[in-house]
Amino acid sequence: MKKLVLITLLVASATSFAYQIGGAYAFLLSCDYGQYGYQYGNIGTYDVNGQIYKVFFGSSWCAY
Repeated sequence: MKKLVLITLLVASATSFAYQIGGAYAFLLSCDYGQYGYQYGNIGTYDVNGQIYKVFFGSSWCAY
């Protein structure tokens, strides 16, 4: 049971910081559908070292 929990934690931590912004790992805070300029689509909100960034993904899902 301890091995399963450890593996789950390792996979979760590795996937939660897979996306990078400006060479730093980004943590996905939310992925919402909304308007970005004149376009509509998925907008990811990321935390990068205490700074908040929004990235427009369009019809694609937000990257983790």
